[in-house]
Amino acid sequence: MRNKQLLCILFPLLVACTGQRQQPVSGELIMEEAVRKGEVLQGETIPVDTALLRYAYRMRVQGDKAVILDLHNADYYYHVFTYPDFQYQSSFGKRGEGPGESVYASNVRFAGQDTVWVLDDGKGRMYQYSGIAGGESPRLEKDLLLDKRLFRSLDFDMKDASTVVIPDYSGENRFSWASLTSGELLRKFGQIPVSDPELLKKSAPAVAQGWNSFISFSPDKKILVAVTQFGERLDIYDMVSQKHIGKTGADGDPQFKVSPEGHGFPAGRICYYDVQVTDKYIYTIYDGRQFKDIIKLADAYKQGGRIFRIFTHEGDVVKTSVLDRPITGIYVDEAAGLLFGTDVNADEQIVKFSLELE
Repeated sequence: MRNKQLLCILFPLLVACTGQRQQPVSGELIMEEAVRKGEVLQGETIPVDTALLRYAYRMRVQGDKAVILDLHNADYYYHVFTYPDFQYQSSFGKRGEGPGESVYASNVRFAGQDTVWVLDDGKGRMYQYSGIAGGESPRLEKDLLLDKRLFRSLDFDMKDASTVVIPDYSGENRFSWASLTSGELLRKFGQIPVSDPELLKKSAPAVAQGWNSFISFSPDKKILVAVTQFGERLDIYDMVSQKHIGKTGADGDPQFKVSPEGHGFPAGRICYYDVQVTDKYIYTIYDGRQFKDIIKLADAYKQGGRIFRIFTHEGDVVKTSVLDRPITGIYVDEAAGLLFGTDVNADEQIVKFSLELE
């Protein structure tokens, strides 16, 4: 049932090996080689003292606390845990259509030690919560209606305390900046790096849907990184020098079809699932399976990526590893040498892997 729900989520959103400075190769080849050599990272499931997690899609960590975005929980979208032992503390972000409730939660980001912003694409709103700490009940501090020009806001990250960056699904640009005070669209920047500029002119929203991206800012907010959900494309934007680096892997740019109604539908692969940028590296989780193969698997399909890849800030591959299970959301604790992931296919949905980081 969970896998059927996945396929219903993916499509509507559109209306291993090790080595130094290696070049990316096809996802299938990476998986086959890692399994053949027995080079697969084994994960350790972290028991959670409650059965509340249904579809743990994203994980955010700040200090001694973690927030999990749970897409399918019947009551609340967000759950607070202690970190790194993941003892349950509280839940917030009630599901519903009433004031302060969310119809479709898209993401969550920390804005301080005990404050987060969350995004509800269903209502076109952002909510600020405080009290994200042990022994407290999170409190709704701000209910922000976003500018209507920011339609289909499926991801975001914090530029600073007053500004947020959101992928631009109009296709006019790659990203939009919005005010966290008024919700107003402030400006746009970047272009979708398509190989066919004429298609972008004729079907901009469909191209933006096909290039649906997940984003992450570096801690110092100097680097913004985007990875595509339906193609092996990594884009790095230096906010200081305005330099742009684009890297396309062996599985290619996003492949999609434009419907007569002007919507973009995937026609190739499910690729990146999440990205995290630190002061040192860019971390990504990648799948690479073709949609035609996913459909054949039906209920046997497991969502997530098993290819964990580390890049430099210049887009060079430092290391690629294959995990023993697919995960959808990641958090890398560089100091501890650990990768935490969310496994939506299991009953116990939080898992950790030991990493050898340079």
